[in-house]
Amino acid sequence: MSQYLSRYDRWLKSDKVAKEDKDFLISIKDNDNEIKKRFSEYMTFGTGGLRSTMGPGTSQMNVYTVAHTTQAIAELIIAENGQSEGVAIAYDSRNNSELFAKTAARVLAANNVKVYLFDSVRPTPELSFALLDHGCIAGINITASHNPKEYNGYKVYWKDGAQLPVNHAQTVTDKATCIDIFDDVKLLDFDSAVKSGLIEMIG
Repeated sequence: MSQYLSRYDRWLKSDKVAKEDKDFLISIKDNDNEIKKRFSEYMTFGTGGLRSTMGPGTSQMNVYTVAHTTQAIAELIIAENGQSEGVAIAYDSRNNSELFAKTAARVLAANNVKVYLFDSVRPTPELSFALLDHGCIAGINITASHNPKEYNGYKVYWKDGAQLPVNHAQTVTDKATCIDIFDDVKLLDFDSAVKSGLIEMIG
């Protein structure tokens, strides 16, 4: 079995994949081009983060790929001893932006990384300000900027409020290749993380 079909089959069998996502994947079972488009590769993480159309698959923006990338970022932050400094997270008004932001927050909290999550949509400059204001080691913004509505994106910023440096982006890429998208990703219940103080809502 080719690698992309193997990935497709694993998503269909995984208990981590939601029923509605499995239903969609079953609907494309006879469309090899659609399966290949979604599972032939993982999104490439760069200094601009991630950006793709939304939907199930390793090359798409979804809760699984967001969580996978965030686990790699958490490991970078742990290596830099920045858990207590925390991460500021913002999101725009696109479909699934709030969901992706909360997913990233849950992964960071599960790795004992402090999170400052905005309670509603915010523009990118406000994220950079919050990152600096709270003394965070990093920031995440869920936005696809000017791309069509089918897209979403995941941008990462470092402690200076600017985009993630090239060397750190490469570290995230290297770590992500060693992390299984289902087995190695830690997730904490959102409400429990808020109650414990690991996720702090900011306005």
